Amino acid sequence: MQKDKIITIRKNIYAIKEKVDGKTEIPYGDIIILVHGYNVSEEGAKEAYTKFQENFSKYSSQLSKLNKAIHYFLWPSDKPNKLDSILSYFKTVNTAKVCGERFAKYLNKLNLISTSNEQPRITLIGHSLGCRLLLEALKKTVNTNLRLEVFLMAPAVPVSMVQPDKQLNPSISSTEKYSILYSKKDDVLKWTFPIGQKLAGEGFDEAVGLKGNPHKGVWSNTKETTYGHSDYWKGEESAEWIAAKLGVLKTFSRKLKLQRPTPAFEARDLKWRKISWRSNLA
Repeated sequence: MQKDKIITIRKNIYAIKEKVDGKTEIPYGDIIILVHGYNVSEEGAKEAYTKFQENFSKYSSQLSKLNKAIHYFLWPSDKPNKLDSILSYFKTVNTAKVCGERFAKYLNKLNLISTSNEQPRITLIGHSLGCRLLLEALKKTVNTNLRLEVFLMAPAVPVSMVQPDKQLNPSISSTEKYSILYSKKDDVLKWTFPIGQKLAGEGFDEAVGLKGNPHKGVWSNTKETTYGHSDYWKGEESAEWIAAKLGVLKTFSRKLKLQRPTPAFEARDLKWRKISWRSNLA
């Protein structure tokens, strides 16, 4: 993984930097930024991102250009002690909010140098609590002269917060395209997310990533999958679907069913460790 493709807010591995560290002058026009979720180590994030890029490369009709465009965002969503890391979701919600606010400042500084007559595009792809980080960032002002597309995979975001007139709804404007991947088979979001949200002081609520709600009045495009919570980065069909939505899919001959992938790739920090009341939300 090239060092200049990393965008990080991790300080001394587990702390938050005052500002995001990453390249802001992007000479190839577009940029794709991948954002991981809760309890993912730096190593685990890089493994997951690498697998996603490998899958994305299979289906992109602009392979070389889009490979250059993919960058990797790292934020301190884990702890040095494994048990503490598993149990600290309710604390990490606030970490995501802080990181999101600082990530917004980075987005505002991005200078995408177009190599064609097309308007540059920022594509943000988040997973789980990383989706909350993105929505917190997008509440802030982002350059309006850029096209912005957002893909939220298994969003660990309360449905009530994205409803009209609620705190995260300002993130969702008509100038941005949102696509949601969700799964009713996601046991992490079904059982442990509401408990974690309650402990975080935000109420016992349903996650957007469980049923894709609210389907009306908020999200313009949703897709149901059969994925488990840890399947999205390594699943070929999620990468294929995103390529299709971005308009760069090589062929439309395949039917996108988004079936749960085989367990050939398992980043150890993305596995769910089950204890009495919580699984890991990556």
